Amino acid sequence: MANDEHLKKAFEFFDKNQSGYIEIEELREALADEIETNSEEVINAIMHHVDTDKDGRISYDEFSTMMKTGTDWRKASRQYSRERYNSLSLKLMKNGSLQMNNETR
Repeated sequence: MANDEHLKKAFEFFDKNQSGYIEIEELREALADEIETNSEEVINAIMHHVDTDKDGRISYDEFSTMMKTGTDWRKASRQYSRERYNSLSLKLMKNGSLQMNNETR
C-alpha cells in the first residue's frame, strides 16, 4: 500500500472527525467489528506501537510509516499474541489435549 492516494483514503477511514489524527476512540470504533482486535488491551497496544511521538493520537506520518513497513496492527501487539496463546491453552486444557501431552512426557 505504498500509493499515497490509497494511504490518504485509508487514513481518512480511521480519522472520522477529520482532525488530522486517529484518536483512540476512532480506532476503537473502526475496529469494533473485528472480533480479534476489539479488546481494550489490543487497542492500547496498537496506540502504543504506532503513536511514536506518544501524544495519544496517530498522525498521518505515523500511520504512513506503519503501513509502508507492513506492520499488521494485530501482530504488532504482544498482548494480542499472548491472548491468542492463552485462549488456545484454555481450549487444550478443556478438551484434555494439554493434559495428555503433559502425561506422556
